[in-house]
Formats: sequence, C-alpha cells, structure tokens
Amino acid sequence: MLSSIVALTAVVALEQPARSAGTTQPTRYVTGWLPYWNTKASTASVVDNASVFQDASPFVFHTNSTTQIALQSGRAEWRQMRRQLRSAGVAIIPTVATDLSADQFAWIISNKDRRAAHARALANLVDRFNLDGLDLDYESINFGSSSARTTVRRFYPALIRDLDDRLDQMGAVTSVTVAARTGASDPNWRVFDYPALGHQADRVRIMTYDFHWSGGSPGPMAPKWWVNDVASYAARTIAPGKVSLGMPAYGRDWFVKTVSGTCPSSARATKSRTTRQMGAFARSIGKTPRWRDKATSQRFTYVRTYSSGGLTCRAKRVAWFDDAQSLRAKVPLVDRHALRGIAIWALGNEGAGTWPSLTDYGRTLAKG
Repeated sequence: MLSSIVALTAVVALEQPARSAGTTQPTRYVTGWLPYWNTKASTASVVDNASVFQDASPFVFHTNSTTQIALQSGRAEWRQMRRQLRSAGVAIIPTVATDLSADQFAWIISNKDRRAAHARALANLVDRFNLDGLDLDYESINFGSSSARTTVRRFYPALIRDLDDRLDQMGAVTSVTVAARTGASDPNWRVFDYPALGHQADRVRIMTYDFHWSGGSPGPMAPKWWVNDVASYAARTIAPGKVSLGMPAYGRDWFVKTVSGTCPSSARATKSRTTRQMGAFARSIGKTPRWRDKATSQRFTYVRTYSSGGLTCRAKRVAWFDDAQSLRAKVPLVDRHALRGIAIWALGNEGAGTWPSLTDYGRTLAKG
C-alpha cells in the first residue's frame, strides 16, 4: 500500500501549480463523487476548482455479481469525464456501487476463489481504463440476515486486501467508502470494521451525513458535534491521514403536521433536494433560510396546500440543508483530527460560496 501512496503523492506534487509571488496555493484536501446522472455539472465543479482536489470519483460503475461490473454512464460521457479530469491534473478514482444484500455478498467473499474473482474483476477496470485507483461504496451489504452481516464484517477486509494487492502492482489506490460510526459499540453499520478496513485500504471515506434521513424525524443532515464524534473515533482506529470526512451538498424537506383539512399520502412524503435546489426553492416561495448554529445547518418552514383523490389539506413542512456556511463550520475538523480531507456528496449539487470557502481553507492548511 505504501508504494502506491508515495507514487501518487509524487504525481500530485508535480501537478501542483507554481506559486506566484505573494500567493499561497491551497492544499489539495478535497475529493468527492461525480454522479452519472449529473456528469456535466459535477465535472465542471472539479475542473473549475482543481487546485483543491486530490482526486475525484466518477460514480459510474455498478456490480451485482462476482465478476460482472456495469458502466452506468454513457460511454461518450465517461470518456469526456476522464479527458477533462486528466487535463485538469486531477487523479481519477471511480466508485463502484452495489445493490447486493449482506446474504448475497457474504456468499461471494466468504469463498476464497469467488473473492479473488471479484477482486480481479475490479482490478481489471483500472487496467482497462488507465485509472488511478478504485473506490468501493458497498452500502447495501449492511442489510440482510444477522449471520450474513457477521460474515461480511469478517471477510470484507479480506476483499479489500485482495484488491489492494492487485492495485499496488499497478501503482493504483484502493479506497473504501463506509457509513458513519461513533464507536466500536455503535450498533449502526456494524459490517464496517473501521480498524480492519482501514488497515487494508489506502483511503477511507466516511459518509458523515444522513444523521437525519428520509424515513425518520426532521433535522440536520450532518451536525458538527456528530461529525466530530465520528471523526474522533475514525482517527483513533484508522491512520488519520487516510480518512476523508463526507460533506453533504443536499438537504431534505419533511412533513411536520396538518394545519387544516385531511392530507393525502403525497403530503407526507419527504423530499430530497440539492443545496442549489434548496436555495432556489426557498427563494421561489419567499422564504429566507435561518442558520442553526448547533445543527450547523440552514432551516426554513412553510405551509403548502395538497389536493389528491378527493382529499385536500394545508400542511406545515420543514426543510434542513447544508450550504457553504456549513462547510466553513466543519472543514476545520480536518486539521483538528489530522485527517486527509473531505469528500463531497455530490459534486455539482453545491450552492453559492462553496468553492471560495474551500479554497480559503485550503490556503490555511497550506500555511499551517
């Protein structure tokens, strides 16, 4: 693993722009995902702000089997993304996602030959597309029978080891994306064994968002106090220089209560919006989001009329979302815990002021 890290560090160092007199170039501490459904805007976010990017992860591959991995974006779009990122001097570490359940995934990785075949299929992507590495975002493996989840926790690090052995020979990086956990006894997302995965992977990205989710009660996506708890645990169990904290560029809008009438089911649905969309929506209904310091998030409420299937009501709703001010509040956690940086979900979704904030903090890191 060390050889690939050193090699990529050397490449990135060579790609750093020359410093002009009196100008501090920011540290490259940002990564993030470029979703296949928004390739143009997400690629522009990276290319236009390449000075702060270590690497970027097109979210374009998907697997639901031992050896078959599908490209989800159009081939022309995929070529264009690679070409633009290369021209900007940003390393390309695409993400592979899956819908495999814990039971299905356990069947693959608990067998040495099937596990090796899966690692080989993944590594073939690096060779085929001349990539700088791979990032595995296998979230669905947390869901299934208890025995399968125990098997996944035991053998997932072995898959990462097998993959890393192959990618090391190619001079490529092995990254693994994991859900947020605040301690060894945290009952959530137990399939992700932080110490074991962190030992095998070159990079670990933590999804420090969805503290409040679409199926739960309203609230902020990623309050700083909680992100700090996750970062603290990660830094104690994984080499901190491997860790990037996830930063959300989105928010959610929840039903709160019926003001009058009888609401159809559509009124109770939780809506997700990007940070950019949240700002535009608030303006369109004449609302000004208010900053909540403890939540490190923006919030606004409104009342909307719904009518469907003979039912009509007025419903109160509340929206919470992260924005540039949220980033300014939380990116100092990188320095506090000596982490690698941040990972944005999802690029192209961010709102006004995001990149000046991230660039300014990158200059602070460079001077530090």
